[in-house]
Amino acid sequence: MNADNKNIVRGIRQQFASAIFFNREELYDYLEQNFFPGLKETTFRWRVYELKKWNIIVPVKRGLYKLSDNKIVYCPSLNSGIIKISRLLLRKYTDIRYCIWESNWLNEFSRHQAANKIMFIEVEKDLVKSIFTLLLDNSYKNVFIEPDRFVTQTYVLENPTSIIVKQLISKSPVQQNENVNVPKLEKILVDLFSDEKYLTAYKGNEEIVIFKNALDLYQINLSNLINYSRRRKRDKQIMRFLLEKLNIPKELMK
Repeated sequence: MNADNKNIVRGIRQQFASAIFFNREELYDYLEQNFFPGLKETTFRWRVYELKKWNIIVPVKRGLYKLSDNKIVYCPSLNSGIIKISRLLLRKYTDIRYCIWESNWLNEFSRHQAANKIMFIEVEKDLVKSIFTLLLDNSYKNVFIEPDRFVTQTYVLENPTSIIVKQLISKSPVQQNENVNVPKLEKILVDLFSDEKYLTAYKGNEEIVIFKNALDLYQINLSNLINYSRRRKRDKQIMRFLLEKLNIPKELMK
C-alpha cells in the first residue's frame, strides 16, 4: 500500500470512526470531496474493492458497510478424507458443481460436541445418484442419498461417521479452500437453521450459541445469508430469529 492509499485509509477510519454503519453514497461523497474530484463510478467501485481486500471496510449488506473490526473470513481446516473425495469427484466430472463439508465444523461454535460426524456432499441434482454410486464403487461405507427422518435416526445418527449425498441448491455461497469447494459460513448457518433431520444435536439453545459465536468470530455478510435463506424458503423465519434471538437490527436485513 503506497503513501496515497495510506492517507485514504487513515481518512476513512477517522471519518467513519463513530459510525456503526455507512452507505455507499456517504463513502462516495467522502472520497470525491477529499481525494478524487469528479470521481467516476467505475473508479469508485475499484476503490471499494481495494478497501474490502485490505480489510478496511466490511460489507454488511448491499450498499452498506462498516469499518473492519479485524474479524477474519471463515476458512475451515480440511482433513485428508475431504480432499480425497474432492479429487475423486473432479477426476470423474471435471466441471462438476459441488460442495463438501462436515457437521463437526459446527463444534467450533457450539458448547457441546456432537458424538457423530456427517459429511455432506452436495452436487447438481442430475448427479446425485451417480456420485452415490461412485462412492460405493470406491468402497466408501455408510453412504446415503438424502435419507428421511426414520433412516437418519435409525442409521445415520447411530454411525460414528456417515456420508450424505444431496442436491446443491443453486447460487449457494461457496468458496475454494485447498482446491476444494466448501461452503461459506453464511451457507453453513442457513443450512443449520433450515435443518430438521441431520443436525439435531446443534438445534435449540445450541443453535443460538452457534450463531452468536459465528457472528462474533468471523465476517458475516447478512445480504448473502438472507439471499441464500430465501432460496431455501426460510428467509422470513431466519430474519425473525436474528431479530429476536440475536438482536440484529431489522434495517440490516432488508
